[in-house]
Formats: sequence, structure tokens, C-alpha cells
Amino acid sequence: MHLYVDTADLDLIETYARSGVIDGVTTNPSIVAETEYTYHEVVASIAERIDGPVFAQVIADDVSGMVEQGRAYDAWAPDVIVKIPATTAGYEALDRLRGEGIRAGVTVLFSVSQAVLAAKNDATFVAPYVGRLTDAGEDGLQVTRDIQAAFDAYGFDTEVLAASVRNTQQARELYRAGVDALTLPPSVFEASFDHHKTDEGLAGFRDDWGDRGDPLRADASEDQR
Repeated sequence: MHLYVDTADLDLIETYARSGVIDGVTTNPSIVAETEYTYHEVVASIAERIDGPVFAQVIADDVSGMVEQGRAYDAWAPDVIVKIPATTAGYEALDRLRGEGIRAGVTVLFSVSQAVLAAKNDATFVAPYVGRLTDAGEDGLQVTRDIQAAFDAYGFDTEVLAASVRNTQQARELYRAGVDALTLPPSVFEASFDHHKTDEGLAGFRDDWGDRGDPLRADASEDQR
């Protein structure tokens, strides 16, 4: 199972990397546009800070433009995965990039059919948009479960990467479903670390310990000195 963080905030990325729980970073044009840097600078900077892939999304909407951008992204850092939109042109661009050995997959994906077509094209990953599907009145969690079930049934190597995850409840359901990977925005990532019962338990331990001093002391008699 892979867990990615969906951000271009370098400070946050460094923090999460130190926690040892993220396997890589996903980006998209909207996230990068919030920074003052070029897409190249963002990807290169992230790659320097993590031991794992950086996902970079093409902005072109025609085949030749997507292929050109995908090739460039692949050269920016040793571990870049190209994100291609789930469009007719996108599938053609995906086929060409995968034929060149460039790791690439399909994003902005909303159906099992789109996912299966991508897997048939040897996509490195597919990214169903859980939250946006739910916003549109569909069951984003169930669509993602169905994609995972289809891939498992057919033995596809393509990774199911759940995106647009809005809260820890959605994340929890995706974990239960055994989805291959999730990418979480910082808000959901932060919330994943916390639970009020953990805080209560720690407060109780501190109260019980009281004024007993340094837990690393060698001898209880030191308290009397």
C-alpha cells in the first residue's frame, strides 16, 4: 500500500518525509499555480526532499503536447511519474509514453470503464476522484472499490490511486477496501495523526507520573538527593 501527500508545500513535505509514512508526492497544475515557482522548480525541489516518486500532470490537451511535456517531466528528476488526463487524446499520449518506457498514468478519472482502458494501456496508475464523484451525486467510494475489484480480478499491475479524498472517513473506507494507494491533502493528512482519545491518554500518563522527574535517571534514590 502506498500513501502520498497531495501538495507542493516544501516545508510540509519535509515534515511528512521525516515521519517516515509517505511514499511520494502528487502535484497538479492547480497546486503548483499556488506557488511562486515554475513546475520544473517545484518537481525538482520535491524530488530532492523525498525518497519516492513525484507525480507531475501535463497541461496540454493535445497528443503531441502531452507527449512533449511527459518526456520533459521524465527528465526533470530520477523518479517522476507523469499524470495524463482521461481523454481520448490522453489515452493515445499514454500509449506513446508507456511505449517509450516512461512511467505515466491517468488522472481526473471518474469511471470503471476509463480505469480499465488505462490499465489495458499499461498505465502506471489510475486516479479516481473520490470527492468529486461524490459531489456529482455518485458514490465515489464505491466506484473506487469497483475499480480495485476489477483490477484484482484481471490481474492488472496498474496501481489504483484514490485521489480527491476529502476527509478521514473517506480515507478509512478506502483503507478498509484495500485500495492500492491514496493521496491525501495536508488537511486530511494532519487529521490522520490525531485522535482525542490519544490526547486524553497522554494527559493521564503525565498526571500519573507527576513530579517523578527524568524517566532516564538510573536510581530511584536520586529523587531524594
